[in-house]
Amino acid sequence: MKLWELHAANLDGAIRTTPDGEADVAGLVLSEKAYLLVVRDLRPAELVAMVRRDGPQKAAEALVARFARPSQPPAGGGRGLVLARSRVGYPGIARDDELAEGGLMGRRL
Repeated sequence: MKLWELHAANLDGAIRTTPDGEADVAGLVLSEKAYLLVVRDLRPAELVAMVRRDGPQKAAEALVARFARPSQPPAGGGRGLVLARSRVGYPGIARDDELAEGGLMGRRL
């Protein structure tokens, strides 16, 4: 069971698993590594609220910017996030090292 599936139980289905095994948070697709990085800093309910309020694309851009700041504490182990497209074309984010490993989510934007 994926971590977000546990979180989804308390969020009325706002988080689900895509057919590719990624996290779909109210329309924003996150790779597993990206999700784990984000929930170190934001609670799942805060993440869902951000995506619902701002929309998937703007939320993705905000998360990428948030984790790209030099002042960001090393919670991510020095990792950042990058904009990506899921295999079905939805806005998404992946951890920066995942795209170098073969582009788990498709292509970088």
